[in-house]
Amino acid sequence: MTGVPGALMSALLGAVLGGCVSLPASKDTGLRVVVALPVPLPAGSAHSIFQQGRVVRAASLFEPFCELEVSTLAPEPSQLPAGRYRVTRVAHRLLQDPITRIPAVPLGLDCTDGVFQESIWRLMPADAGTDPDARQLRCIAPYFDCRFGPPLAASQIQLVVGHHLAIEVTGP
Repeated sequence: MTGVPGALMSALLGAVLGGCVSLPASKDTGLRVVVALPVPLPAGSAHSIFQQGRVVRAASLFEPFCELEVSTLAPEPSQLPAGRYRVTRVAHRLLQDPITRIPAVPLGLDCTDGVFQESIWRLMPADAGTDPDARQLRCIAPYFDCRFGPPLAASQIQLVVGHHLAIEVTGP
């Protein structure tokens, strides 16, 4: 394999062989997502994309981005109203392609290939009045040139989603 340092290869191989890393669904993750401003959902779409603190039509794969996914696919533009959600499960995995979600396989990778660290936060309403339609917050951290790092931290996700969402950390 051309140009892949041993440490990167070990990390990629461990992640691929180990599968997704996640917390058990029954454990409190200590994370909350607060929809502070109604989140616009385009017609015919079940997700809204965030990048650089704004809602965008499409994400650049060269910068971190997040997608808030809902269960209902509406034919007309709609909004997810304000509300509070508990993060009931956190999962991470390495991807070769964040659009098709093809897992990263270290065989055949070289330094010109990007690697994308995916985080998925499963959401459940935290309050009785919160719309149960929100399913998950999916965030992508892109890495290039044989540089690799962790998934986005809560503070980094806050920068990506901006004022529409508030990320609260209530535990470890």
